[in-house]
Amino acid sequence: MKIKPNKIRFFSPVDNSDEAPKVAPKETTFTTSVTKTGRLAFPQKLMEGLSIDPSKPHYKVGTVNRRKGVKALYLMPTEAGDSEAFELAKTGRGYSIPLKGVFQKIGLNFQDQEYTFTIKPFDFGDGVWGYELVSDQQTPRTGGSDESDE
Repeated sequence: MKIKPNKIRFFSPVDNSDEAPKVAPKETTFTTSVTKTGRLAFPQKLMEGLSIDPSKPHYKVGTVNRRKGVKALYLMPTEAGDSEAFELAKTGRGYSIPLKGVFQKIGLNFQDQEYTFTIKPFDFGDGVWGYELVSDQQTPRTGGSDESDE
């Protein structure tokens, strides 16, 4: 069998180098969980990684009304005098927000199951930034009327 030289791919010494492909730096993801006592935990590493300022500890906590359960929680910073504000409290080396009643109302069985949320900054618009906490575990709604069609 005859092969023409222009049909053969010849290698060079550069092709022989053991250079690893360049890998893009992986984006750091932070997670938080619900404790057995109904607190949303903020470990020190998460506080530092997301630049959460413990000197501004007041947050509104909300979720999108869905018929098929809760997929995400939203934390929006607010002022101390806000009647809808929850306060970030020091617990051990980290912080937490006590949300036992809220978790019970949205159907989280936190005493028997562990719930983990991926937390990332979220733009609410009008220059207001907070945090979105997304769970892989969709939880069923228990009680309360829900008029959204989503």
